[in-house]
Amino acid sequence: MKYNNLVDFKADDFNKEDLFDVSYDNQKVFFNVIKEEFTDLNQQEDALPVDVFVQQYGRKIVDIIEMAAGGIVPAQDYLCYMYKRGIEDLLESNLTRAHEWGIIAVSNGSKLSIERLRLFFEPVFDFIIDSNKVENIIEKNKLNDENISDFIAQNYCLLLIDEMKIELLNVAKKPIEQKENFIKFSHDATEANKKVLPRLLELIA
Repeated sequence: MKYNNLVDFKADDFNKEDLFDVSYDNQKVFFNVIKEEFTDLNQQEDALPVDVFVQQYGRKIVDIIEMAAGGIVPAQDYLCYMYKRGIEDLLESNLTRAHEWGIIAVSNGSKLSIERLRLFFEPVFDFIIDSNKVENIIEKNKLNDENISDFIAQNYCLLLIDEMKIELLNVAKKPIEQKENFIKFSHDATEANKKVLPRLLELIA
């Protein structure tokens, strides 16, 4: 699948919805609605000319990117999912893009992308545990064992976005297909953590 288009829009083309009242269950429902739309499109592959199918698939992806750029967290989650898995015969896996969208989603309160990128977050959780300040963090922020991981991950992502300059619109405007170096991304994230993790501990402990 080859695309010539870039996703071209500005932030003020969208009105970011107030997502604070959207429950996690509703976010999961919205994610599954998006996934089901792609499943329905897949089932039309044999019935459509190849160029028409590819065009429709590309348009569907752009629709999701536009929703994600407008602040819709389940759309950000879906892009993390899509780029991590790839789409057979249509779109190669892109782990850098998956992590960028996942980090953005988690910074906006997603729990889905925390699970999807669990290996990425493990060093962060280990750092907090090794600090011996977990009880302080729970007490200071009125947390419990069920929500402390979400809280840590969200605050970490907010700081990481700032340190690595991961800007929502810049990520959204990238070509749908683009080779990216995940080893470099991982290295840059590791380097960023030298500043981010101490800042995180100072912020939440």
